[in-house]
Amino acid sequence: MRLSSVVSLFLLLVGRAGAAASGDPAAVSPSGIPDAEYHARRASLCRLLDSTSAAVFRAAEQKWRNGDVNFPYRQESNYLYLTGENSPSGALILIPGGITLQQMHGRIVHVRGPGGKDSLAGDEIFVGATRFREALDSVAARVRTLYVSAPDLRFVNDWLNDKPMFIERDARREFEKTHPGVKTKAVTGLMGRLREIKSAAELTLMRRAILLTGEGIRQALKKCRPGRYEYELQATLECTMRQGGAEAVAFPSIIGSGPNSLIPHYEANERQMQKGDVVVMDVGAEFHGYAADITRTIPVSGRFTGEQRTLYNIVRTAHDEVIKLIKPGIPASTLEQKARQVITDAGYAKFILHGISHPVGLDVHDAGASDTLKAGMVITVEPGIYIPEAADSLPKPDRGVGIRIEDDVLVTDTGSEVLSASIPTDPAMIEKLMR
Repeated sequence: MRLSSVVSLFLLLVGRAGAAASGDPAAVSPSGIPDAEYHARRASLCRLLDSTSAAVFRAAEQKWRNGDVNFPYRQESNYLYLTGENSPSGALILIPGGITLQQMHGRIVHVRGPGGKDSLAGDEIFVGATRFREALDSVAARVRTLYVSAPDLRFVNDWLNDKPMFIERDARREFEKTHPGVKTKAVTGLMGRLREIKSAAELTLMRRAILLTGEGIRQALKKCRPGRYEYELQATLECTMRQGGAEAVAFPSIIGSGPNSLIPHYEANERQMQKGDVVVMDVGAEFHGYAADITRTIPVSGRFTGEQRTLYNIVRTAHDEVIKLIKPGIPASTLEQKARQVITDAGYAKFILHGISHPVGLDVHDAGASDTLKAGMVITVEPGIYIPEAADSLPKPDRGVGIRIEDDVLVTDTGSEVLSASIPTDPAMIEKLMR
């Protein structure tokens, strides 16, 4: 379906309410998170809005792949966080000032598909698809700011006319034109404040995603040897994760050997691995929407060369020193500085290609709002060195090698916990497992 404006887009926001949006406090989502937690999340967002604002969310559409075939469905992360609903239809409106629909008054409106009866549970109204326009127009008539979660409305390259199209900008302008007095804003910042701190239930799901990722990596260690292809390791990893219960990979698996180890976001995974290569495996399972993001670098032949081991240990030292610093109150920039200091002191400053850390959660690069660490955050620690063949200032054996080590780390009240600590980083242990 192709929609020309945000008005027609909103008409599509229909569907059934799932168990986690049923209004039953005893209900749970398929992930095991109780309805009470989703209700608390919605209430927390309402507290971040004032009486002159509202927020609207929609479920992700089913994405077209080719012909009459769709891509595997993945829910929009903000909508999943607030509802637990994994259906490709539905909508959510939060109105702190309240709204009355069909003599039902509440602050939160769940839009469901045909067949369900209008109902009220506490301060949450459940309505069918035909009530959405009524609800949205009523809200727009009484607020000054409407926060919109619209990840599907992004920049598009119009190749036919050779110009960019900013769909989100144009959609918001169209809505503001048809609803004078309302200013639309992205809800990203508000959701980042909520999602950056993980609950106990969320951490349970993340631990499972990390566990499955670790099992995949261990099987890949056994599979790796000269003459095999990168995609064989990918197949082993992803099959193992899927067999363990992962619904999908959290991002396209990166299996880069030899020269491909120098490309941080390499995804082709087509090269035949050779004796003397290292292979960088940046992979992660997704479990009930929550991501793992783990990187291990291993020797294709089963044993690091002396030069590879030296470079590996520099990266590992940077990794370990950063983790020692992690605790509440530490600026994220401090972690970056420490990693760069270790690598710079070793003489490899110009071979750093990316940052040291990012949040991880429902998205592999998760929502966040703070530059200072807080208890309950989960972040990656991922230093790397990438030395091209053209680095004439270095001895030949040091060139053409990329090394990255990445773990997922929980910030605790007093320090940190490496959630992926069971996946070995010690080079001797890696070599032992490969044997």
